[in-house]
Amino acid sequence: MVKFFKYSAAGNDFVIINERVLGSFELTKENIVRICDRRFGVGADGILLHSEPESRNAHAKMTIFNSDGSVAEMCGNGIRCFALYLLKDCGFSFDPLKIETGNGLLEARYEKAGNTFKISATLGIAKVLDTTKTVSAKGFEFDRTGISTGNPHLVYIAKDKNCTLDVSELWKLRELGYETNVELVTDTDFVKNCAKVVVHERGVGKTLACGTGGAAVVNTLYLAGKIQRNQPFTIKYPGGDIDYTITDDGETVISGIPLKIFTGEFEG
Repeated sequence: MVKFFKYSAAGNDFVIINERVLGSFELTKENIVRICDRRFGVGADGILLHSEPESRNAHAKMTIFNSDGSVAEMCGNGIRCFALYLLKDCGFSFDPLKIETGNGLLEARYEKAGNTFKISATLGIAKVLDTTKTVSAKGFEFDRTGISTGNPHLVYIAKDKNCTLDVSELWKLRELGYETNVELVTDTDFVKNCAKVVVHERGVGKTLACGTGGAAVVNTLYLAGKIQRNQPFTIKYPGGDIDYTITDDGETVISGIPLKIFTGEFEG
């Protein structure tokens, strides 16, 4: 039997497994797909594998598998869930928690929030993959920007607030010539400092939220001069709100309260 932990952040859910309990069980593509299946498995957007870090400066290593079995470099909601798991289920008390990821060594800080913790994690410095262009798709116009926040994203900001285009239609375009995550910004409010966003994640499909996707949106708005550094900004996903800031150093910080859903076992 393989023990696992189920966590969620803004509806983005993960199965977390410690590498030490796998035994002879292998996280093959077929096994990952089976575990993440919502009818015949545990059900999740992905699996987070906890293993010993290679860096002496890290406390733990997190490897991210999408629900289709592919590997993701980074996951903003995943690192928040992983940090809470280290606190609740592994007895870690380091502050900050230093987590080795496919996007380098990142830090997660925490503060008490009732009987759980609010987690704030660094996502590194965003990189521009493709400068902002005005594009048309299915009769709608968008300002489209390519941004990497540890993994690649295309951010489409709808010029029409009544845009009804499904985000998956934009994802199918693959306008950079390779697969990326895609965020569709349907509305922005610079008085309340928030934006409504829907997402299609590569390797998963449409999800209720995407942590690095929200970071891509925030950095796109920053590059456009719409928001400033150290200005709190909230991304409103179908699964819930996620808070962001861009620090003086240019790093993006994601904040919110992830949830532990349950603990269980599956046959290896």
